[in-house]
Amino acid sequence: MMTIDNSASFTEASFSPNDLITQMAELEGGLHALLEKVKGDSQMTKDISTFLKKRAFLEESYGRDMVKVAQSTAEAFDKAHPKSGTFGDVWISMLKVHENIGNQRIKFAASISDSAEDLLSLGRNIEKDRKKIKDAGMHYEKLVSDADLLLEKSKQKFEHSNEEWGRAVAQRNQEPIQPAKKNLFRSSRTPAQLDKTEIDCRNKMDAADAQYKSQQKKTIQTHAEYYESHLPKVLKDLKAVDDECSVALRYQLASYAYTYEQALTEDGLALDNDQGNGLRGLITKIDKDADWIEFVRLCTERSGKIQKNEIMSQEYNLPNNANYNNNRVFGVHLEQQAEMSEDMVPDILKRCATVVEQYALSSVGIYRISGTSSKIQKIKCKFENGDPNPISEEDLSDINNVTGVLKLWFRELPDPLFPSASYHQFLEAAKLPEEKTRVIGLHTVINELSDAHYATLKYLMCHLDKVQSYQRFNKMGAANLATIFGLTLMSSESGSQTQMIAVHDNQRIAESQLQAKVVQTILENYKEIFEDE
Repeated sequence: MMTIDNSASFTEASFSPNDLITQMAELEGGLHALLEKVKGDSQMTKDISTFLKKRAFLEESYGRDMVKVAQSTAEAFDKAHPKSGTFGDVWISMLKVHENIGNQRIKFAASISDSAEDLLSLGRNIEKDRKKIKDAGMHYEKLVSDADLLLEKSKQKFEHSNEEWGRAVAQRNQEPIQPAKKNLFRSSRTPAQLDKTEIDCRNKMDAADAQYKSQQKKTIQTHAEYYESHLPKVLKDLKAVDDECSVALRYQLASYAYTYEQALTEDGLALDNDQGNGLRGLITKIDKDADWIEFVRLCTERSGKIQKNEIMSQEYNLPNNANYNNNRVFGVHLEQQAEMSEDMVPDILKRCATVVEQYALSSVGIYRISGTSSKIQKIKCKFENGDPNPISEEDLSDINNVTGVLKLWFRELPDPLFPSASYHQFLEAAKLPEEKTRVIGLHTVINELSDAHYATLKYLMCHLDKVQSYQRFNKMGAANLATIFGLTLMSSESGSQTQMIAVHDNQRIAESQLQAKVVQTILENYKEIFEDE
């Protein structure tokens, strides 16, 4: 048996749109198949709209975060490095490029969000038009179905009347032949009555036959109108709706592709462009030699030249106690002590921290447990007298005496390590609820510290970071160390004893908690706050 490949004849060139509508009209279930196609295309439009909405959200979040981090970084850099030469200028320009990239992404997100809304609206309209056309198609199908049902009923009525007429004719023809049985059954109808019954049945049959033929004509006409007029029109309307959906969807996808291409092009121009203000072009503008010349010029303006001849010609006749005055450690401003060290970190801090790191990182309760007051004073005197070995092997027998001397030195600083002038700024930064914002706030205040305070704070936090890394053994994590050093390193602006007593207990407790929060946050984020130099 030979089979015919119908698919080979379905090409674009062999059929016009009207021919395809005719093909669909001739298929069983063609209307319902086309309804499902339009429904599927409408759902596809909604699915694409959902994707574009999610893409818009991601792009907007990325853009806003990019703008935020670029702006905050630029602001912090300006404060920390006000005179950073060409490198600083280029870095600020690069951050501005990133800010522009973020704004471009926000614009791209708005564009595809609009496309998503248009597609969602298109899907609703397509579904609405589909339902309207479907209702019309179902109405015409019902007319055909009702006509078929009426035809079937009229046929059954005709057949029933025909059977009744046949029985009437049989009764009329057979009854006279049958012999009358006297005194048994007497006929209930006379021949005249049988003739009348036969005529009535024939008339009913003729009427049923006429009704059946009439209904048959109406049914044929209904079928013809449906298949030749109504169904093709419904199919054409459905195809028009589907075409509208396809054209609009294609347009929106093309718009999305074009907008995406523009966004990528903008990113490429941010990397490199003919104007030289892309990332690559900006990097070439860094001039380390010019920065070095500018740095020397600024230093020259700030400082005078060393008078070598005058210094060499002077003769010093120091009194016996001069050694004590020059080596005084406790109760001396940090800036004065920092001048005696190349890295601006006081010697007492480096000596005590080194001893702790060499011998006592695993000591339980380090910095929390107090030492012996007399021995602490003894070590203090050796530092004050300029003893070259202020921490002897005997002092190592109780490491808490060494840590006690260090805490005492911090407490006796005329201006605390966290300067009184910056006290409220540190507390306000500690009040910030978000960790990231709090770190940035503290970083900003720390960068405004003098060189001596900054270098000393950095060295101390580096030391305490090593201590907390051994918390498994010494039980002194960041929170415990912060509680100890919060009160030691910070104090409010100077005021009378009466004023201090007048401060409400709750306020003092709240401030002590914030002081600990300052130290804990700095300690937990040591590597982020103190950049490697």
